[in-house]
Amino acid sequence: MTSAPTPDSDARRGAWETAYDNKQNFVFYPEEEVVRFVSRHLRQRQGLDTFRDVVPNAEGLKFLDAGCGIGRHLNMALTFGFDPYGFDLSESAVAVARDWLGKSGLAAPDSRIIQADIRDLPYDTAFFDCVISHAVLDSMPTAIARDGIAELARVLKPGGLFFCDFIGGGDHEEVITTEHEKGTLQSFFTPEKIDALLPDGFELIERVRTERTTTRSAHVHSRLHVTLRRL
Repeated sequence: MTSAPTPDSDARRGAWETAYDNKQNFVFYPEEEVVRFVSRHLRQRQGLDTFRDVVPNAEGLKFLDAGCGIGRHLNMALTFGFDPYGFDLSESAVAVARDWLGKSGLAAPDSRIIQADIRDLPYDTAFFDCVISHAVLDSMPTAIARDGIAELARVLKPGGLFFCDFIGGGDHEEVITTEHEKGTLQSFFTPEKIDALLPDGFELIERVRTERTTTRSAHVHSRLHVTLRRL
């Protein structure tokens, strides 16, 4: 699927470049629910160098992080023995991820970690065994997320697993005006909105809701984590 750049997409990319240039999104540790997904559905770590495969031949499976940022989940995938690939809208994030993964031992990081638009990926159809996307699909307009998921479905093998998550608590979009991630867009989701977003061709495996309450303000931050299988 090919989507020509638009002034809006250029502005979105510029906002993310600024956020990464300011090191606002330099997150180094894997997200707990991503670790849980990998351990429950792909490969479980049992010792320093030992694993139990949940899916057959998990070692070397082709693993794509859609919106990889500086590469924290790619680094995790490498330690699990997967064959990691990643892309991000931000060139700044990609540069850091290539440096980090190269130092961690990933071969040819410049070709495996690329700058790309989620709607137009340079991968062959049915290339990946697994795709993850953490805190990405809710950081873009819903229409772009819908096209992006369709493109991720294209590059995922039949039977392959797709993990994604969304911020809960509503059904609206807003542009961030605070200094952190200023100018980026945040989309809020209900379970019904997520269901409407997903194209045909996926089987729902699991949906988990997590909540975190800020004691001082009593603000509740919720996320919806979804695991799907490509039919």
